[in-house]
Amino acid sequence: MNDLYFTALTEALHEAEICTPTLVLDKERLDRNIDHLIDVLNKGFDYRLVTKSLPSIPLLQYIMRRTGSQRLMCFHLPFLLQIVNQIPSADILMGKPLPIRAARHFYNWHEKQTSSMCFSPDLQLQWLIDSPRRLAQYDQFARDNNLTMRVSLEIDVGMHRGGFRNSSEFIAALQIIQSSEHLMLTGLMGYEAHIPHIPGILGGARRAFADARGRYSNFLQAVESELGKEALEDLTLNTGGSSTYAMYTDNSFVSEIAAGSALVKPKNYDVDTLEHHIAAAYIAAPVLKKVDRPEIPLSPALSAILRWTGFLPAKGAFIYGGNWLAKPVYPRETEQVHLHGRSSNQELYGFPKDTMIDEDDFIFLRPTQSESVFRQFGHMAIYENGKITDWWSVFQEEHNEGNSADSLLESAQKRSYRL
Repeated sequence: MNDLYFTALTEALHEAEICTPTLVLDKERLDRNIDHLIDVLNKGFDYRLVTKSLPSIPLLQYIMRRTGSQRLMCFHLPFLLQIVNQIPSADILMGKPLPIRAARHFYNWHEKQTSSMCFSPDLQLQWLIDSPRRLAQYDQFARDNNLTMRVSLEIDVGMHRGGFRNSSEFIAALQIIQSSEHLMLTGLMGYEAHIPHIPGILGGARRAFADARGRYSNFLQAVESELGKEALEDLTLNTGGSSTYAMYTDNSFVSEIAAGSALVKPKNYDVDTLEHHIAAAYIAAPVLKKVDRPEIPLSPALSAILRWTGFLPAKGAFIYGGNWLAKPVYPRETEQVHLHGRSSNQELYGFPKDTMIDEDDFIFLRPTQSESVFRQFGHMAIYENGKITDWWSVFQEEHNEGNSADSLLESAQKRSYRL
């Protein structure tokens, strides 16, 4: 990693008077990753933003403008409510099947919103169904409350994390939806994040990709056999993910691909399929205390031996915060000192003895994932043209506009929608 990059970023943070642990998003690098995504979308795909990996309303809105997409994939009830409230034009596909009580919470909440809310669930929301049992629950709920619910079926294309796997259950689900007056089949979703991780001895990514494609095609043939070829024309045929989206070269069997993490590229996404992407997010942690010749308590002699053998560093620093799902990247060869354990308050990191670092400088860590790490910081500092130019808020579990845990509990207690 270029030292000049982090030197400039440090200067920008100091100029902005930032003095606490901060999640920094490099907007120029984000744009480069979006450009790579658009190159694939131009081959004929629609794009669905994975909101759990991009957990910020301003970030989602920016990417939506850049890609021209209104399609979002949502995974968590409180965040669904925030998105509906703040991006009412969104077309939303749930990225995992939610308990039927979550659906009840949603409709209770939506019913109480003002008439000015433009979001229409029966036109803009697809619930994900993974099993006959859940399909029956949703069908019963829709009938009891006279709702039209759009459903997308999760299909197992090789990852084996749930979803319809055999043709008999899948065909039975199609028949139930076709006969229901309250359910509408709107799509299929086949996630295949396993593909880049298949070892060569099992055929590697190429074989796994071909296998997933074949499985998806079999489900499409079942839809055509059961409902007719015209039924496929308007379905959302979703697949892909950050580590696989670049493998898709034509839209002959799917209509849209989903991706999120690829646009900020946390460390867990250092895979061959994303080698053209660049990391766009870092944690900047202020250095609080420099430590020459770090020691463990009550053991100066043993500490000297540990430094000599490399189990303790020659130089270290206690930082502001710590214990994040992140790996240090700057200064070079920075490592967390494991003998001191983990700390969320003041964590010790070690450096080579010639490292130039001082109090109030920063060490930089690269998140291993974005979905939980981003939300630990409240806001992201936007880095652009050598300066911190803006602050973007992230999703919160508790929110003052009706989607806090207390509000959901109150909604459940009122039970205006029946189970």
